[in-house]
Amino acid sequence: MAEKKRKRHGEESNGWPSKRVATEQPSAEVIKVSFVPDEDEWTPVVASTPGLSFPSHLPLKPYTKRRKSNTTSTGKSPVTNSEHLLHTSAHPSIDYTGQEEVGGGTEGLLSHYIGVYDPRSGDLQLMRARKLVLRGSPRSSPTELEQEAKGANDRSARTALGLAFGTKKSKRALQNLTKNAISPSKKGLPAAEGSQPTLDPVAAAVISSMAIAAPSREDLQAAIDEAKPRPTPNTAAEAPMDVYPIDQLVGPGILRQLAVKDWQDAVEQKEEILTKSRFVSHRIQQIVSEGDVRRIKTLKYLLLLIEWHTMLLPGPKGKGRRIPDRAQLHNKLGKWGGELVDSVGRRFADNGDNTNNNNGKMTLNSWHLDNLITHICALCITVDPENYLTDMYDIREDLKLDNKSVRKYFKEIGCRIVAPTDKERARWGLAKAEAASHHVAKLRLPLEFPKMKVVRQPKGRR
Repeated sequence: MAEKKRKRHGEESNGWPSKRVATEQPSAEVIKVSFVPDEDEWTPVVASTPGLSFPSHLPLKPYTKRRKSNTTSTGKSPVTNSEHLLHTSAHPSIDYTGQEEVGGGTEGLLSHYIGVYDPRSGDLQLMRARKLVLRGSPRSSPTELEQEAKGANDRSARTALGLAFGTKKSKRALQNLTKNAISPSKKGLPAAEGSQPTLDPVAAAVISSMAIAAPSREDLQAAIDEAKPRPTPNTAAEAPMDVYPIDQLVGPGILRQLAVKDWQDAVEQKEEILTKSRFVSHRIQQIVSEGDVRRIKTLKYLLLLIEWHTMLLPGPKGKGRRIPDRAQLHNKLGKWGGELVDSVGRRFADNGDNTNNNNGKMTLNSWHLDNLITHICALCITVDPENYLTDMYDIREDLKLDNKSVRKYFKEIGCRIVAPTDKERARWGLAKAEAASHHVAKLRLPLEFPKMKVVRQPKGRR
């Protein structure tokens, strides 16, 4: 028979002592409570972090400011007259901000206190504390800030371009959008006559940012000139010959591939040279006779561009032009060599290269077609023996353009359009009635380019 274990005195069956352990009692029998007045604006803080795990090692920098209105409490206590804020940016990606959040109802009448108790002396000091709520917000990266600034500048530039060149309907829509976005404050009485309406802070900030980001008229004109489909002019040129250098219009690599020995031999033997261009045929004898090989090669490259332009087909839905397939181009322009023909497509076509295209899908949209024609016009004004002036009639017939279009293209490269003088009519053998259909493009300094049009509102309309 097993011997029954005797219980220890004062021990229950579960192993715990039956008597409760007495907690430490204060040495003093009486607790003295005192209140520390909040005479200093820097007081203790009770901070909560709802839904947030705040790292304890981050330092918080305190700030204080005077309250705008004291509606939650009465008196002249620093706690009620000032407002505290805690902030830190020590975290790599999050900013932490602690501020007072006063809710509605009886919460605004609630005060918080902190007590400091000394068990030896039995003194308990109470002092008023501030209740702050600590919240975190992700910090914007420099890339995001740059993208936001760039987006604002792009929107401002598009709005300015729309107001300058848009249709009446689009301008009205932009104006209404601005009016609806920025409206004067309607609080109080209307502004007195001659005074400016008062804007709310958001509207004032938007207006100031628009004033800073809006491009000037000169900036808009420079951006438009840079994007135009034309060869880049040398605006610092001191002579017309330096405005459009031949190396820029043709290219040194192309000049080396152009052979002009056949033209030189034909002119030397006084044989007639027939081409598919009125402009080239009327000037080839004089240019070749002068013996300037560089100028002869420039004229031959101009002929290549004119013949390549003649090969273009109508584009889809009547927009732009379509380039024939490579085999057809080489068949019709085989005398030029495949590399020269392909180089024109690589330079002026919409998608750049037609060497691997056999389906006839290469196209020239309106911009690329205008770029090709303005290069042809610049070559005409450069290679013409008349010293940087040319009769536009021949090139107009070669490109099958109307009088208005050919004038526009020559103006885009900085030429002035005038009627032929009596000496020019006599030199070209034009009768007075025949000269009415001929106009002369002259490249003179300073250059004159078409300017941005400004639509002025008629007087009396609002």
